[in-house]
Amino acid sequence: MIRETLSIFKNIFENRKLLLQFSFNDFKSKYAGSALGIVWAFITPLVTVLTYWFVFSQIRQQGANEEYPFIVYLVTGLIPWFFFSDSLLSATNVFREYSYLVKKVVFNVQILPTSKILSNLYTHLFFIMIGFGITSLSGIYPTLQSLQLIYYLFCLIIFLTGVTWLTSSTQPFLPDIMQFINVAMQTIMWTLPILWQPSGWIEKVLKLNPLYYIIQGYRDSFTGGAWFWEHWQYGLYFWGFTIVLLLIGSTVFRRLKPHFSDVL
Repeated sequence: MIRETLSIFKNIFENRKLLLQFSFNDFKSKYAGSALGIVWAFITPLVTVLTYWFVFSQIRQQGANEEYPFIVYLVTGLIPWFFFSDSLLSATNVFREYSYLVKKVVFNVQILPTSKILSNLYTHLFFIMIGFGITSLSGIYPTLQSLQLIYYLFCLIIFLTGVTWLTSSTQPFLPDIMQFINVAMQTIMWTLPILWQPSGWIEKVLKLNPLYYIIQGYRDSFTGGAWFWEHWQYGLYFWGFTIVLLLIGSTVFRRLKPHFSDVL
């Protein structure tokens, strides 16, 4: 299983130029038919952030973190969540979307899920800059801890890689998985420290979700919180979970890959 996983990563790296070109073209083509083009990639998340901010700043949910303005707490949690949800949904459906490429023997389909992740990364980097702008306007300026974003972004990409290998390879055989993911995402969002701050035994249970580690890490990076090695035990749990996920995802992907063209 380990050798299979490493071979997929090696294959992706060897095709890195094609991967970057494909991801950029995918990013542009996503909004090619609209008048505002790629501007929609930024407008939609911004409207969502403003809506959440207006509603929840008025309600002031009990348990919201009071160390800094609610808009800071909200944005620093939504930035990684948007990247995760958008990448997962688009990458899960990638083989059906590009079925004409899957059926070509010469095309390396292994890069397709990763290309969707990179395609969403362009928007994500923009919102990271927006995040630093919002925190700075709130009196929370970048510190050395901000460099941790590189580490937590790497964590998120690797975790997404494992998840999308699994979901994208099963989607051609189980089309309903997209509906399941859409429903699951609505629930998962409320189990993360994005709109509220869990505490006590509830927090311990919710931390079983590896995304919790990433969301909290992003927030620490934006606000000058703890260094990632201060949570080394949780970090070991995250990487243990992620490595197992990669091994399972790569195995499922390699076994189902020869049958993609038959069902698409």
